[in-house]
This record gives sequence, C-alpha cells and structure tokens, in this order.
Amino acid sequence: MYKTKDERVISTLKKTFFFSQMDDAFFEMVAPHFQEKKLRKSVTIDSENTLKYFYVIVEGNLKASYYNPENARSITPFLLSEYQVFDIAPIIDKKENMIDYIALDTCILLKIESHYIREWIEKYPQLNTNFLLCITKKFREMEEFSRSLVFYDTKTRLANLLLKQGSGSLKTTNRLSQETLSEMIGSVRTIVTRDLQELKKDGIIVDKRAAIIIKDLEKLKERCAKYIDL
Repeated sequence: MYKTKDERVISTLKKTFFFSQMDDAFFEMVAPHFQEKKLRKSVTIDSENTLKYFYVIVEGNLKASYYNPENARSITPFLLSEYQVFDIAPIIDKKENMIDYIALDTCILLKIESHYIREWIEKYPQLNTNFLLCITKKFREMEEFSRSLVFYDTKTRLANLLLKQGSGSLKTTNRLSQETLSEMIGSVRTIVTRDLQELKKDGIIVDKRAAIIIKDLEKLKERCAKYIDL
C-alpha cells in the first residue's frame, strides 16, 4: 500500500527511541518539517551539516569518525543504524561537533533543522527526558570506548567488538572493512589483519567476504573474560 511522505516519516519516528511515548498529535504536527534524504555509500555528513540539521536513520549504517589531518589517522567510537539519531551535541550548545558521519552502505535518512528539535525539547517534557537518556547512553559509550583504549590490548578490543557486533544463532558480524575495524579499536589495519588471522587459525572465526562468522563463541568470550564483564 502506498504511503505519503508524512506517513513514512511518522512510521519511522514511532520506531525511534528519541521520539518514544509521544502521542499521535505530536507526530502529525512534526512530520511535515522532516525531509527525506538518500545517502550513497562512502558519502560523508560533516560537522557543518550536523550543526544545522538533526538526522534520523531510516535504513542503512553509518560510522561516526574523528579525523586528524596531521597524521591522516581516524578513530571511530561507534556505529549508527536504523532508527537512531544524530547529532545530539549541537542541540545543547549550538556548536559544531567535530565528528563526521560516513555511510557504510546506501542510507535513507530523515533530516530536520536543529532549531525545531531544540524548541520541542523545551516544550515537551517526555521529549526532554528522551533527549537526556540519549545523551547518557552516548556518554556511556564514549566512556567505555576510552576505557578500552587504556586498559585492553588490541586482541581483547577486537574480540569484544566482534562479540558486540555479532547477531543471530551463528553470531554473524556484518562485513566491516579492516580499516573500519581498526578505527573502532584505536589501532591500525596491519594489527587488525594479524589479529583476525590469529582468530581464524585458532578456529574461532571464519572470515568471509560478506561477514565474519563466529564459530566458537566460548573461545571468543575467553579472550575478553578476564578484562570485561560479559
């Protein structure tokens, strides 16, 4: 059945935690303010854009990356997928958050001018609560990421990342490039290649073109158990 643009927007917003527990009147009021946007693989949404606009992911995956032009190094503290939102920081202080969002595949997004979100957070207590919970979750993610860089070796960080990304009975991790994996554990590609080869040699994973399949979940957990509460 064909849906209008506003119906598609409402359907997405109702599945998004940021807008949870809002009533139908709210969704009908806000839907016309959203625009639909298609993002091709590898296209970047930079900090200038996220200062002006707030985004909701309808389909696809993006990585959030910091880039240092002095040494051409990138670090990726988290990934984003459908029904997640970005960027939250500029809503608070109206300043650029120096992070780029890069499409890992073809993405469908909703975007809206940030000032609307700011106004609605001030007006609706439930949205304000959701906003604070989203900030807290992101803070916890960054805290965990920082702690892992300080206390865990690269093998432990990679094993933990594979466990977190894994899903389903076979624990299949969607195919991320070795470059992205290295950015997510604060390392370099050569180290990730070495560690993946070691996991394959030990019979813990099968590294296929489309995915990494975790064959021995218990052994992979052992790589993390003494450092991380699983």
